[in-house]
Amino acid sequence: MSCCRILGKMSFFLTWIKAIFIIALAFPHYSETSFEPLPEIRQVPSCDVYIHQSHFCTREKDPVCATNGQTYSNTCVFCSEQFESGGAFEFGYYGRC
Repeated sequence: MSCCRILGKMSFFLTWIKAIFIIALAFPHYSETSFEPLPEIRQVPSCDVYIHQSHFCTREKDPVCATNGQTYSNTCVFCSEQFESGGAFEFGYYGRC
C-alpha cells in the first residue's frame, strides 16, 4: 500500500514538473514580443537647418516619403528638393513610399 502511495505522489510531482517545463518553453516565445521596446517616435523634419546647404547632403540612407509620392534618400535631400520646388510638396512619413 505504501508503494502505491509513493508512486501516486511521484506521478503528481512529475505532472507538475512537466507543466512547469512546458510553461518555461512557451514563455520566451511570448516574452520576446511582449517586452519589445516601443518604436522611436520621430518628429516632422525641420528644413530650416538645410536652407544654406542646399544639395550638399550626405549619402546616408534614411528614406523620406513626400506627399508627391517620391521617396528621397534622407531628410537633407528631401528639404533641398522641397526648397527647389518652392514648397510644392510636404513631408509624408519616414520610409519608402
